[in-house]
Amino acid sequence: MSSTELVTTIMKGGLVPADRPQDRVQRIFTGLFFGTLVGSLITILFFSDRVSLVGYAVPFIVLFVIGAIGYAVWAAVRGKNSDQSIPVVAKVLGTSEAESERRTRTGDIICPVVVRPLEGADFRSIIVSSSGSKQPAKDLAPGTIMALRQVEPGIGDLVVAPATDEQRDLMERWAKNPKLVSNRPPILAGRRGPLERQPLSAAIEFYLSLSIGAGVMFGVLQFV
Repeated sequence: MSSTELVTTIMKGGLVPADRPQDRVQRIFTGLFFGTLVGSLITILFFSDRVSLVGYAVPFIVLFVIGAIGYAVWAAVRGKNSDQSIPVVAKVLGTSEAESERRTRTGDIICPVVVRPLEGADFRSIIVSSSGSKQPAKDLAPGTIMALRQVEPGIGDLVVAPATDEQRDLMERWAKNPKLVSNRPPILAGRRGPLERQPLSAAIEFYLSLSIGAGVMFGVLQFV
């Protein structure tokens, strides 16, 4: 692998597990929700002779309760000070990888960037160029400088956000002096989505919750 295959190099760093309390709550309650739905469908489709008229309304009530409680717990765990994002300025790096190699199944294009946070150490990561219309996404030219936000400290995930005065000032200084920031700082990995079934512990949480939801609903509908 060439040293200039930056997207491959950065993505080889892997992803951090979604193991924050709010991630686990979302994963567990999502599993319960879909398990309840699956259990309800199996019972109604294959054991409808055992379900009373009242029983047909039970799944809707239970799903609403699970959704409401799940959201309340998730919001409480996440807390009022949930926004830990840090304003950063990023510059697109050149890579030997062709645009076709960096295009995703959804048509977006992955671009390597070097990032300077307004607070914290420089790092390398990736961003995704997407299109809000039916037109295909356009590749970002190397050297493009933009204002973004780092989603949380120590994680390489970046999102678009309005630029602050401090970011505009840094963008101007960086444009005038391209060597202001090294192109080879450490790589920061991104975080997995809460519903990804990796690592094994995340898969166990999700499928165990799904099984419990399905089993409980199947049992309840036998006696309603």
